[in-house]
Amino acid sequence: MSIPTWNSSLPQRFLTANYGQSLPDVTIKSNMDAGPAKVRRRFTAGIEPISGKMVMTAAQLTMLETFYNTTLLGGSLRFSWTKPPAHTAACEMRFTESPSWTAVEPEVYEVSLSLEILP
Repeated sequence: MSIPTWNSSLPQRFLTANYGQSLPDVTIKSNMDAGPAKVRRRFTAGIEPISGKMVMTAAQLTMLETFYNTTLLGGSLRFSWTKPPAHTAACEMRFTESPSWTAVEPEVYEVSLSLEILP
């Protein structure tokens, strides 16, 4: 089965405000009887959490709902997209939460997305 791709009719970039990304946590810490905790690398690759907002029209929001509910089986499947914030290389990601949105104007919505970039 091929991996679905982010719909090209949807916005391709997050809004700069409220965008967040962090590096993967690939370490494990062990407390010692005395002194500082011992830290070692646990994995060579990890999951990078990202979150942000996009502005979408009502038609784009409908496309997102179809993509999430039907194509990704309720967000359970991974998909391919370009890696934010530079969007220069393809990567695989998945939703960590259902998309949510608020109306900002008639037929215009601010959509919040929580995703994770997979290794």
